[in-house]
Amino acid sequence: MGDVRGVPWREAARVTALCWVVCAVAYAILNLLDQPTLPVAAPVVMLLARWFWDRHRHWAAGAAAAFAGSAVVFVLTDLARLHWDRIAADALTTAAGATVALAVFTGASRLTPPAT
Repeated sequence: MGDVRGVPWREAARVTALCWVVCAVAYAILNLLDQPTLPVAAPVVMLLARWFWDRHRHWAAGAAAAFAGSAVVFVLTDLARLHWDRIAADALTTAAGATVALAVFTGASRLTPPAT
């Protein structure tokens, strides 16, 4: 947490890959249970929140990442649901939103110092 340089790109790539794996597992479980109303995004949001809280408390970067990731999910969800079932569309847009959020967070964390 005391790293002034910001989040390393390698770490952000690992967390992004983990988010995609979590989305895939959530998709598989929800598809198997046939529960399209349960949120696919919840495990990913909890994972990212825990990672943020434990490792990198860059508040301005976190706010920018949350806004960017949410915007991507908001825009892509309705478009994806036109082509795929609800569970697949939600999993794909959640993974895309997490990818954008992590890219924004990593870039912005290098511009702003961490909160003390």
